[in-house]
Amino acid sequence: FLLRSILRTISLAALLTSNAFAQEFPTRNIDFIVPFSPGGGSDNIVRALQPSLEKALGQTIVIRNIAGGGGAVGYSRLVRAEPDGYSITTTNNAIFTLSSFSDAPFVNADFDHLARVAVMPYILAVRNNTEWTDLESLRQDLKQNNRKLSVGFSGVGSSTHITAHAIANALDMEFLFIPYSGGTAAVSSAMGGHIDAVVLNPSEILSAVDAGKLKPILSTGSERSIFMPDIPTLKELGFDLELEQWRGVSAPKGLSPQVKNAYVSAIKIAVQDPRFIQTIEASSTEVRPLFGQELDDFIRATEEIILPIVESVK
Repeated sequence: FLLRSILRTISLAALLTSNAFAQEFPTRNIDFIVPFSPGGGSDNIVRALQPSLEKALGQTIVIRNIAGGGGAVGYSRLVRAEPDGYSITTTNNAIFTLSSFSDAPFVNADFDHLARVAVMPYILAVRNNTEWTDLESLRQDLKQNNRKLSVGFSGVGSSTHITAHAIANALDMEFLFIPYSGGTAAVSSAMGGHIDAVVLNPSEILSAVDAGKLKPILSTGSERSIFMPDIPTLKELGFDLELEQWRGVSAPKGLSPQVKNAYVSAIKIAVQDPRFIQTIEASSTEVRPLFGQELDDFIRATEEIILPIVESVK
């Protein structure tokens, strides 16, 4: 009887301690590590999310830009932090590629993923001409002329590089892969007729599309982009590929369930802020949050597409 009483007392104390911690978290400032320079896509999303997330959590969030190595330096700092909830970061497809292309000391399994906040599809867009009006006419023309499609993207090892390979594999087409220093350089080259096409996100090509210089052919999204509603997805066209650039919130592996729940609850509130949605959509990005098992399934499916391609091209 005495032993049972002691065990009940210990269990009750642990439960009270756990509940108290859940109610107390957070009690101090939170570091939000952005592993890229200010002004980029990830940085803009974090800064747009900051006010509403601070309000939902009831604490100050300090944004720390720790750039270098294409994100490797900041992510390395994050995964070495204590998994207590006071250090978080924004994640995207770079977490699947950096360990292979830059020997970064982390892998996807080193993160606790809390939420997907926003997504963008990848778009295959061709230089505007009369022969290539859709995917089928493009394929037929290349086949008749027995040549490859020259495709530009943002740098070796980038998500656009990997996606260009994924599209070529899905379509069973031969591409000439041409890396550029960034999306702007790739778009300029395509508009100048130096390459046939680009694989980039909508935000990088919309102005060229609106100017009639580039023609979107297909999207890799799970659904049509609200910014390019006339562009079919590969799934619609009968090809087995869904791959999106995503921006999420993650922490070092090992967060307690209480801290995870606190973040999920706060992020669910924060992403509904109309000002946040307006800011994100202004950059041609869609607010489509995911949490829990749906998030885990999305990340696993994305990793299963990306990692084999990384291994084949590195």
